Parts: sequence; structure tokens; C-alpha cells
Amino acid sequence: MDTNSVEKVRQTLYDRLLRFNLTPEQLEDKSLFQLVNLVYLFAGHLNYLGCFTTTCRTMEEILGEQGFYSRIEKPEHIVREENEPKPKQVVH
Repeated sequence: MDTNSVEKVRQTLYDRLLRFNLTPEQLEDKSLFQLVNLVYLFAGHLNYLGCFTTTCRTMEEILGEQGFYSRIEKPEHIVREENEPKPKQVVH
């Protein structure tokens, strides 16, 4: 699927989420999967959304797994393991 389709879906989700006083900066690094989760979190109780599982599965089939789940990684979101020694387990 071309990136134009992914961007159209992203823009539609942005438009819906911006109505809930979220800022574009809060949404810019999120994957489509995360944006769909936010839409369901904020508007799911209004009974005009389809089934969550069916929606996610359909979008994944149309846009591809990479297009649906990928997101822009920021340095502050990456978890790095430190090379610190693990504490020894104490048996009482």
C-alpha cells in the first residue's frame, strides 16, 4: 500500500483525536495502531465505532503490518539496558 493511503488514514485519525483537546505534538510519533486505540478510548462509548478487533485486523490487511504498527522512534522512547550487575538473590 502506498504511503499516501497511510497518511490519509493518519490525518483522519488526527482530525478525530484533535477534537478531544490533544495536540498534534502528542500524536505525531504514534503508530496507526496507537491512534486507533486512542479513538476507541475516547469515543468508543458513543456506539458509532465498529468492533475494535475487526477494525484493527482490516486496517492491518489493507495497510500492511509495517504501515499499521510502525511508529517514529524518539530517543526518549527507546529502552536501553544498562550493563549494571544484577543484585544477587537472597534466600531467607
